[in-house]
Order: sequence, then structure tokens, then C-alpha cells
Amino acid sequence: MFGSDGSELILHFVTQCNARLTQVLEEEQKLVQLNQAEKRKTDQFLRDAVETRLRMLIPYIEHWPRALSILMLPHNIPSSLSLLTSMVDDMWHYAGDQSTDLNWYTRRAVLAGIYNTTELVMMQDSSPDFEDTWRFLENRINDAMNLGHTAKQVKYTGEALVQGLMGAAVTLKNLTGLNQRR
Repeated sequence: MFGSDGSELILHFVTQCNARLTQVLEEEQKLVQLNQAEKRKTDQFLRDAVETRLRMLIPYIEHWPRALSILMLPHNIPSSLSLLTSMVDDMWHYAGDQSTDLNWYTRRAVLAGIYNTTELVMMQDSSPDFEDTWRFLENRINDAMNLGHTAKQVKYTGEALVQGLMGAAVTLKNLTGLNQRR
């Protein structure tokens, strides 16, 4: 039924975990729509979604490093990546992301990186209830959100700088008489 390396079993498990996560996120969205729960801020929503998904690994955490190594075999990478990107896309969808520009790709790539690195930290974590893992996750989510704000600030600063330089150039041309109409 399952291949000799166990990859089909592992991929099935990941698929089932992703489906359970989607079900949890759908149920939460319905509660928010019915005003039976409050909508959380994006960073808190994503943090909780990643933690929910990673907690599904806890019963198998001792064996998960081996499972990951099997998922990283060349013949399993396409399926593994497909499951990861689908999961991350679902998280962003239920978080309310409606971007249709480059941000769509950037947000998903950053969240996939956060998920993967947190998963690696979790496999090494010996703290009670994986407290160190959740602290790491919280810090990475905060870093990602701050990166987004910083990028916007750089963009606005750059736009203001260009406008300021253009204004200074026109003023300089006016002062030197180079901007006269002939």
C-alpha cells in the first residue's frame, strides 16, 4: 500500500494535517462572521495558525526528523512543496489576504520560511510544551510584520526623496535662469 521509503504514508499524514488545519480555520472564520468570535490581528492569526499546524506533529516529534528527511528526497520534493505552499496559501487566505501583486508571493514565501524554520526548532526543543518553539515563532512573525512596515517606510521615504530632489532641481533651474521659456 505504501512505498518502501514510507513517503506515501508521510505525504498522506501531511495532507490530513493540512485538511484539519483548514477545517479549524474555516470554523473560526464562520464564528467571526456570526459575531461569535473576534477577528484577530493578522500577526496573531498567522502565529496561531502555524502553532496549530505544528502541534499536530507533537505525537510524532521523535520520528519527525526522519520523516522530513524522506520528504526531502528528490522524488518527494514536488509533492512536499505543493503541500507546503497550499498550507501557507490557506493560512493567508483565512487571514484575509487579498493581495494580487508581488506581495502575494512575498508573503507566502516568508510564511513558508517561518513555518519550516519553526518546525526545525521544534524538533530540537526540549522545553515544556515546546515553549521555546512558540517564542521563536512569535519572534519570527513579529520580524516579518516589522519587515513589511519597514519596506513601506522605505518606499514612502524614497518617494519623498525623489519628489524633494525634483523640487530642488526645478528651484535650482529657476534660480540660475535655466528654466526660462524662450
